Amino acid sequence: MTKEIVDINVRGIDLKLMAFTRSLRLCARMNYETENLDFIDEISKGEIFFDCGACEGRFSIYAGLKGLKVYSFEPEKLNFETISENVNLNNLSNVVKTFQLALGEKDKEGILNIGQPWAGGHQKVVESSDSRTDLTSFEFKSKQEITIISLDNFLANNPDIPNPNYLKIDVDGSEYALLKGAQKTISNSALKGILIELNKNDENLEQLIEDFSSWGFKKISEFPIPNEPELANFLFKKR
Repeated sequence: MTKEIVDINVRGIDLKLMAFTRSLRLCARMNYETENLDFIDEISKGEIFFDCGACEGRFSIYAGLKGLKVYSFEPEKLNFETISENVNLNNLSNVVKTFQLALGEKDKEGILNIGQPWAGGHQKVVESSDSRTDLTSFEFKSKQEITIISLDNFLANNPDIPNPNYLKIDVDGSEYALLKGAQKTISNSALKGILIELNKNDENLEQLIEDFSSWGFKKISEFPIPNEPELANFLFKKR
């Protein structure tokens, strides 16, 4: 069966995106969480962009077509297969490198609890004893075994990959674990900006903002996420 593909022009950039599920068709509109596009638009051509929690890859594809060097991380099988197809559709295999990995505090095997078991679906949460409270109410439909690695170890194991200049982080509850495993990466002078999805009601939020300050980053903006009143994308930039 031929899978549906859509062509879309986003801010003057032509993209081809897989659209064979309702979720993928919605993603392909590129009109949701557009602060991600703004974030990418501010990055200079040739700089290093890490997409942590890339889902089906629309922002990775946009960044690659804008001339960035992109490294994309997505642990879930169907989403990873889709981002790989999107990379090939847009002839970006030399520009966008994809890794079927979850990023966390330590290297280990883990379990991904899945609420929307289709390509482009969300509610895909790494099983943990300290998951965000807003993620425990999902009705998970399936589980999947995944590989988790710290970002610091990933870079140490791949010396040919440069430290990121910019990080986009959308990892459904694994934010703190990812940051704990990325201390060397965050402290590297190459890193200039981070856009991260966080829960505004999380009891650890103020401490995290203080942590960013101690790492040399200033909170620039906060972008509420439509239909998700507890969530927002937070933009931090190096002072």
